[in-house]
Amino acid sequence: MRKIAIIIGHNAKSQGAVRVTDGKSEFQWNSHLAEMIRAHAGCDPDAEIRIFRRQSGFGYTKQIQDVYARADAWGADVTIELHFNASASSAASYTVTLSSGSAGSLALCERLQAAQVSALGLRDAGVKVRERNGGRGWRSLWTGRAPAALIEPYFGSNFNDCIVADKRKEELAREIYQAARESA
Repeated sequence: MRKIAIIIGHNAKSQGAVRVTDGKSEFQWNSHLAEMIRAHAGCDPDAEIRIFRRQSGFGYTKQIQDVYARADAWGADVTIELHFNASASSAASYTVTLSSGSAGSLALCERLQAAQVSALGLRDAGVKVRERNGGRGWRSLWTGRAPAALIEPYFGSNFNDCIVADKRKEELAREIYQAARESA
């Protein structure tokens, strides 16, 4: 059985970036996306998906340590943390996936990046490696045992990206699931 942990970026109290089209936060939009991804494992006897949420009430570092410890205790084979990007420029538009650079993380991230680009058709900014202590998102990529990915499929600050992401959300969920299943 392949165990895929989906981690919702941010938390109920600090919900992350907000989309320009409908005011939905990263936490809200990605909570729904996570449920859609999990639905694809519903009839797959070889895969199980569990959704993990960061707990508010303590600092960022502790939140990350806690959520990845719970995914590890469950026995996750891979972890995928869901986000979307935001920029001061409403023209910013691309898909990017962050990796720790380990062989397992890179393999997972390359599949996820290709899957997201296939689903959304946005510019492919590739897989970016975050060294330990090196830039936003690094802690999520280095904290858990399982190979990890942090995905940013589109920009919530770009009106057209939001429209595309909403229109192709089911395809995005399916593609993420397939990439994760192949990597687990």
